[in-house]
Amino acid sequence: LKEARRNEEVRRRQENVFCRFLELAKNHSKPVLIHSRGAWERAYELVKGYDVEKAVFHWFSGPESVLKDILDSGYYISATPAAEYSKAHREAVMKTPLERIVLETDCPVRYKDEESEPIFVLKTLRAVAEIKEVEDVEVAKQTTKNALHIFEL
Repeated sequence: LKEARRNEEVRRRQENVFCRFLELAKNHSKPVLIHSRGAWERAYELVKGYDVEKAVFHWFSGPESVLKDILDSGYYISATPAAEYSKAHREAVMKTPLERIVLETDCPVRYKDEESEPIFVLKTLRAVAEIKEVEDVEVAKQTTKNALHIFEL
């Protein structure tokens, strides 16, 4: 679900498809991974409205009020290599307990001048450790535990 400022028809279609995925997730007890750039509040409202049990808000960099709602609902955010430099993303990571963060690379998106690769998960890990002022191994252990819980592995 991505903000479609200029085109109401696009926004409506996105929301309809998004709701179909939420319904499937709810009916099959599956987690959802949500790209909601610019539509953070609406995405949260829909996820909560469908009573989805597990959700990860990808590369969250939205308002603190929505982050609070996400966390109060037991949902997660993902950290990406943008945690190295994005003020909004860094702030979200800082305000989120490590127990509610998972790591990702968002391959093959570009971060600054580099196309991401799977190994970039280490950049994400180091950025989160630096933001949280903890050792890399603590981030690795907790975020792995989080992912295992979310995906029931």
